[in-house]
Amino acid sequence: MSEGNKPNISDVRTGVKGVGSFKALIKDLVPEDVLKLIPRSYDIVGDIALINLPKEVLNYGGLVGNAILALNKNVRAVYAVGTTVGDFRVRELTHIAGEERTSTIHKEYGIKIYVDLKNAYFNPSLSEERRRVASRVVDGELVLDLFAGVGPFTLHIICTKNAYVLANDLNHYATQCLRKSLELNMKVVKGVVDVVNSDALELLNSIRGELFDKAILNLPHKSTYYLGKTLNILKKGGIAYTYVIAETKSEALNKVLNTVKNYEVGGTLKVLDYAPRKYIFRVEIIKK
Repeated sequence: MSEGNKPNISDVRTGVKGVGSFKALIKDLVPEDVLKLIPRSYDIVGDIALINLPKEVLNYGGLVGNAILALNKNVRAVYAVGTTVGDFRVRELTHIAGEERTSTIHKEYGIKIYVDLKNAYFNPSLSEERRRVASRVVDGELVLDLFAGVGPFTLHIICTKNAYVLANDLNHYATQCLRKSLELNMKVVKGVVDVVNSDALELLNSIRGELFDKAILNLPHKSTYYLGKTLNILKKGGIAYTYVIAETKSEALNKVLNTVKNYEVGGTLKVLDYAPRKYIFRVEIIKK
């Protein structure tokens, strides 16, 4: 500890005993008005920590990042995250501490997920939702993961069920990550997967017949746009797990039902906070 028991940057890097949170580590190094803008929580993906820092706080990013490193022995890199940009839903990243790399191996329920955070979107907060959906797949079923990303839904399914998954994403970096994950999980994979790097509409238009038992449409901003064509390639009784952004359950349901008619609703579930008073909902549409 430095003179007067006031922590300095070296104290933050090595950790201060008896301090319970990273904000407590830096409270004497950061102006109070700035400290209030720093969130209390952050995500950890593999050995990389991600924290939402406002731009006016970035000048103190090094202090924040080193405090996070000090309290998490398994974290090797820390990034400040900005908005999600582009068709590939990639988050803006600013390196603030530790190793300067964006690829890592994240684990969920023993499943290894290879992620490159610079080039592909991944949200660790959806781990429970991925497990729930995978648990509803039955051995022998055919599943379409239309916006697979790095493949977490797909991996949960094929590592727990003897099912077939067609995993598609337009982002070739994401599908490369999924292929690496398949190699990492080779010993525990029970099902079969085909990985496709295609535009979603082109893929849907290329499929002939009612082939699939289930479909996952995890593209909350645009999922309803693809729902009609997805239902066309589902078997009768097939389910489309459709993710939408809404303020309430009824709004989420209306967004879906305004897109398709004469289909049964299997359930609507709020799965994640998205923004103030906005949430991501899963709406299950059953083909009659």
